[in-house]
Amino acid sequence: DEPIRTYSSGMQMRVAFSVVTAVRPEILIIDEALSVGDAYFSHKSIARIRKFREEGTTLLFVSHDAGAIQSLCDRAILLDRGRLLVDGAPSEVMDYYNALIAEKENATVEVHELDTGATQTISGTREAVVETIGLFNAEGEPVEYVNVGEPVELRIKAAIHGDIPRLVLGYMIKDRLGQPVFGTNTYHTRQMLEHLRGGQVVEYRIAFPMNFGSGSYSVSTALCSSDTHLVNNYEWRDLALVFTVANQNRDFFVGNAWVPPRIEVLRR
Repeated sequence: DEPIRTYSSGMQMRVAFSVVTAVRPEILIIDEALSVGDAYFSHKSIARIRKFREEGTTLLFVSHDAGAIQSLCDRAILLDRGRLLVDGAPSEVMDYYNALIAEKENATVEVHELDTGATQTISGTREAVVETIGLFNAEGEPVEYVNVGEPVELRIKAAIHGDIPRLVLGYMIKDRLGQPVFGTNTYHTRQMLEHLRGGQVVEYRIAFPMNFGSGSYSVSTALCSSDTHLVNNYEWRDLALVFTVANQNRDFFVGNAWVPPRIEVLRR
């Protein structure tokens, strides 16, 4: 009973979204609509959009939310001042977007097509670069296929090509759609290296249990000087490594995370 101008921005968006999705449209255009409102509204809206897509609705989704784009879309385009920069799979476009942001530090952006047909984006000023990267099992053998819950070690060797005051390694594990599954860096683990000189080599060994669901995953790496590759981006490398997780001997489960439960059933 109140004029809509008295509503908050979140409430106005709820009303607008409810009106336009009351009946399934042939074409649905959403421009940053999910950036306002609470978590419940966001989850419910995304579920409704997915339902429409499954029923044949064409979706035009404008957003800066990388997760939502990769979750809802099968094609993405990147615009800069009205000019088309990239047109392709959402994960590839988002990788280029990240590299483009880092380019503000006078980095260069390179795009390579891998043997698998996927597009790899590399950017940075190259004072430090990833020389080798591999995934190893408990016996120290390189592996591409890993069992759910198996202990593994990610080994990354970085070559230093110029004197740098501080070095931070970051890595991100992504699922097949490019959605982040887990990531951290040596800034957050308080393992930064300082006063490195050209010609040195640094090796990182990262041990963890492969508590992921079955599927294909990739590793992106970042060599920089702080908690973000947007400052002194020495190298950002997407699709640095690809591996597959298979459920060989665990109870059936769904999802990207294996969190084995302890379930009690009490019957009275």
